[in-house]
Order: sequence, then structure tokens, then C-alpha cells
Amino acid sequence: MRFEIKIFRFCARSDYNEYYQNLNIEIADDLSLKDLMEQIKNSLHNFAYDEQSFGFRINGKAVFSNVKLVDLKAEFGENLEISSLCSKYALKDLLINKDEILNLYAPKLDKFPFLNAESKAEFKKYILINLISPLSLDDYVGDGYASYIKWMSLHYADYADILLSSIMQFEDGIINHIQTADLIFPRDCSIDDEIKSLQKELFNSALPYIAKLKKENAKKYRHTKDF
Repeated sequence: MRFEIKIFRFCARSDYNEYYQNLNIEIADDLSLKDLMEQIKNSLHNFAYDEQSFGFRINGKAVFSNVKLVDLKAEFGENLEISSLCSKYALKDLLINKDEILNLYAPKLDKFPFLNAESKAEFKKYILINLISPLSLDDYVGDGYASYIKWMSLHYADYADILLSSIMQFEDGIINHIQTADLIFPRDCSIDDEIKSLQKELFNSALPYIAKLKKENAKKYRHTKDF
């Protein structure tokens, strides 16, 4: 099996701009993406990627699993462009600067004084999910952050309302979620299902409050008609 590959290169410490290197690789048909990435790593000087989570893009689609090369070729053909999940937060080649993103969310997390340092650091496990969607982290809290908040609400049940209400904001809350299933290879609906379930849960919990507002507004309207 043969692949023509363009691979993303960047080092935050030394490079001003990212660039790509070209490789032609021959590899056995019965191997996996992990084997391909190791061959790339051995072919390039000081190349880095996340060997556990993967978390990069192949021809624009996010990949997080060690897929078989036959499936990879069936989906994308022989020409592969392997790029950062989000070049804005690239640290070293395909590695993402999770600390930078964690710092970006620090003001949000600091609003929850009941979260200890260990709980806040747990968000790192969800950061890559945040980067699948093309939406800016300035415009949307992110699917990873929403999933993290849901998880924290189970661990901090006494503060669940406070945690969950923080992702209900119209400006950047989960109402802004867009479907990611087709942005992942292999196609994966689990994130969309998780966010849709969370949207439904939060909407249902808000129904009594919405009903109360409608009732109050109706009273104001009737009072206005009397004048």
C-alpha cells in the first residue's frame, strides 16, 4: 500500500508559520494508522503527535482512533493531508497546546469556587473534543466543555444547577452546537447525541421558569390594556 502524504509541521517555540512536508510511504496493507504515524515519525526529524488520543485531521476530518489502513484508503484514497486539529493552538506539529486552552477557560472555571484544582485540570481530557467544530471558542463554549460541565454536575450534585446554567447562555451556550458526526472519521454520532441530550435536559428543566415568565408577562399585558 502506498500513500502520498502532506504532513503539518510547526513548533511554537521556533516557528513563525506552519508548513507542510511531503512524504511517499510504502506500508503493508494489514497495518493501522498507528503504524503509519510511527513510520512518519521515523522519517521526519523531531516529529511529534499524540500517540494515545491521535487528535489530528486527515483530509479535514478529525481522527481519534487507530483505524485500519484499508479503511483509511477506502475513505480518502492514496493522497493524505495530515494536519493539526486546530493550527491556532498547535504546540509541536500535531500536538495541541492544552495548557493554553485551559488558561483560556480559567475565567469560566474560576466562577465555580467549589471546583478544586484537580477537577479543573480534568477539563484537559475534553479539550480535543472542543476543536472538532469549526466554531470559534470565542463564540461557543465547545462540545468538550459542555460534556465536562455535565460530568462535573454529577460529581458536584449540590451545585449542578449552577454548573449547567453556565452553558445555557444564548451568546455562547450549547444552543449554538452544530453537528460534528460528519466531521469525524470514522463517522461518530456520540458527541451530537450527548449534546442533544443535554440540550433537552436543560430545556425541560427551564420550562417552569419559562412558564413563570409567560405568566408574569401576560399579567403585565392585561394591566397595560386597562389604561
